[in-house]
Amino acid sequence: MNPVITYVILALLWLLMLVPLVRYIRSRVGPVHKVSARVVDKQKVEFFSKTGKNVRYSIVFEVNGKKKSFYVSEFSYGGYRRNETGTLTYRGDRIIDFS
Repeated sequence: MNPVITYVILALLWLLMLVPLVRYIRSRVGPVHKVSARVVDKQKVEFFSKTGKNVRYSIVFEVNGKKKSFYVSEFSYGGYRRNETGTLTYRGDRIIDFS
């Protein structure tokens, strides 16, 4: 195999591993943001994987005219109401508080 192709493949694999790592680090040690927000939508998405049927819950907020989405647990999903407004506190892709 051509060495250039090998290096390109290795670089792509490295990037595929790097993106989730950066997300994880940002959600654990990144800056905490506190903004006014409104719950725009709630979504329950069912999908199938090797382990069977799975469900993901997400909450979509409107923050400064832009939509921002977060995955939440089934338990916290029920606590959000559409058009509810409050202060959203988050770090990376994790909600810390909404009140």
